Amino acid sequence: MPSTKKNLFHNTLFLLSNLLFPLISFSYASHVLGPAAYGKIQLVLVFAQYFVLVAALGIPLFGVREIAKIRNDQNKLSKMVSELLVINIISSVGALIIYLITIYSVSWFHNDLQLYLLGGVIVLSGFSTLDWFYNGMEQFQFLSIRSIVIKALALLALFIFVKTKDDLILYFFVVLFSILGNNLWNLIGIRKLLHYKINELCFRQHIPALATLLGTTVSISVYTVIDTLLLGLITDNTAVGYYSAAVKINKIAIPIVTVLGTVLIPRITQSMANKDNKQLNVLVNQSFSFICLIGIPITFGLFIFAKEFIVSISGFEFISASTTMQITAPLALLIGLGHLFGFQLLIPAGLEKKYLFATIAGMLISIVLNLILVSSIKDKGTAIATLSGEFVVSLVSYYFVYRNINLTINWLQAIKAIVSSIFFLPIAYLLRPIIANPIVVLLIAIPSSALVYFTVQTKIFKNEMLKEAWLVLKQKTESFT
Repeated sequence: MPSTKKNLFHNTLFLLSNLLFPLISFSYASHVLGPAAYGKIQLVLVFAQYFVLVAALGIPLFGVREIAKIRNDQNKLSKMVSELLVINIISSVGALIIYLITIYSVSWFHNDLQLYLLGGVIVLSGFSTLDWFYNGMEQFQFLSIRSIVIKALALLALFIFVKTKDDLILYFFVVLFSILGNNLWNLIGIRKLLHYKINELCFRQHIPALATLLGTTVSISVYTVIDTLLLGLITDNTAVGYYSAAVKINKIAIPIVTVLGTVLIPRITQSMANKDNKQLNVLVNQSFSFICLIGIPITFGLFIFAKEFIVSISGFEFISASTTMQITAPLALLIGLGHLFGFQLLIPAGLEKKYLFATIAGMLISIVLNLILVSSIKDKGTAIATLSGEFVVSLVSYYFVYRNINLTINWLQAIKAIVSSIFFLPIAYLLRPIIANPIVVLLIAIPSSALVYFTVQTKIFKNEMLKEAWLVLKQKTESFT
């Protein structure tokens, strides 16, 4: 079994590639295409991804937990993966049929039918999104290499082929390449770790858990996917462009906040299976402390410097998205907490139905607020609805964790992070009157804020996690030199 530090290192590389490359490609594409064209592409992608999410039937959640339990038994592992793949292939074909019927029968899709037909390729290939297998096997090195190579090639293609607003279809092909390249690599890589089984497969045993997790997936997708669809249906592509720009910048930080938790899920699952409550408390508090340590300052930074981020990354055409970005600034923190209480605790503990209830509550809040607010305040209304939905999911998930799992969470870490982040405010007020260029403001503000934050954490609050992280980074650096 790879060490937690090694897993964290490779998973960090994987997530940094998912942070850096999308940030560059998003900035370039939004500058070239503008709000309306960029919003149109995002609407197609979101619509296709909704069908992928439903066709997954909860397998990404179920798979990580089950693979972590049996990864040392080659026969059981091959059987389990083969069963889940067959189920997902069938559901993906079914989803594609419904997808095609929808876009052909509803006239609203006909203006961009070519783009939506290409989106069908994403729906059909959804079964090969096998990150759940590699996470369960703790194959984070594979994920990091695959992600860096595919995203680098996609970014190169973007710079070569997408030059003007007329290159909309070429941009969509670049996005398709990044998705299909990952999926094809997944299918090739899995053959080295197991052999597919076609005999003696049993699907019935997975149905109860998958049915519950399907409900969870659908309810999650409603407040993470339907928000964009409703905005596009009720308003226009420009509003979708503003909302997508604001949320994409905020959500880029999510992989950073959840990086440690993703690594710890197999260990948390094993601690629960072994009834090792002491080790479970240690792992959960490590994850919680990390979420607070990273998520809270990111929230403050994105809120305070929203205008500078929007203009620097997307251009002045998107400046109206600044308020929307401020509203959704806490998303990374809330999703990180939801990931902890849901994916890291309730699902490994076998409490899928509790997590389903939490996601349904968030879904209902999101739908109601979307319907009330979108027609009047457009992207800002969608932002309020999305943030409210995520807050409810995190809150209800924590309630069930508190009631069903014996844990002691150190909430003092959150207070320390909030106090340390307040110092970002004077930095903003000092820089803005003397520097007009938003890029220069960010280039000074980000390192200055980080220096102040981590200085307060280490010198005043004596944060031990930072010291340990520094030692791990130093050891890894020395091992490569």
